[in-house]
Amino acid sequence: MKRTILALVFLAACSSEKPATTTTAAESTAATPPPTAQQARAIIEKSAELGQHEFTNAAVSLPIEGANMNEPTRAIAKQLAAAGWLEVDGEGDLFANDKSRNDKRFLWRENGLLDVVPLARKEMGDVTAVRANADGSVNADFSWKWIPNEVGAAFKSGPVQERFAKTNQASANLMWNGSSWTMIMIETK
Repeated sequence: MKRTILALVFLAACSSEKPATTTTAAESTAATPPPTAQQARAIIEKSAELGQHEFTNAAVSLPIEGANMNEPTRAIAKQLAAAGWLEVDGEGDLFANDKSRNDKRFLWRENGLLDVVPLARKEMGDVTAVRANADGSVNADFSWKWIPNEVGAAFKSGPVQERFAKTNQASANLMWNGSSWTMIMIETK
């Protein structure tokens, strides 16, 4: 009889336990409001992802030998030479001068290429929209622009100058990590 009473007490105790509930990421962030445009801008601006986004467009690579250059590349070399960053001989070959020789942005490679990096830095523009996604993340649409440094300012025409002159549009995907919104990735629009 004691065993029966103990079993009934045990069953009663177990039945009063609340069942475990699980929540999805979308449900847990549903209670968390999406960031404001100003908050999204601060998150994007501080993120390493913004620094990595299109970072190769802040550089230019040129063959050192003039015979290996096409016309657009030759025009880039001429603009750098006109700004005093390089020397170009009669055959179009590139040489370091006093200005570029000690500048760490000019990387003279053993494979016959010159890499000049960086030519610019990113400047964050405005966040124009913050949209909630079904998975609980949000997308923040924003603008940004390249700001040329003194080497990048040497480009007065051509594709490098055009790249720096335009305003770019992108979308950042942000996710709630349980305590704050964090950057996941950036896509060009």
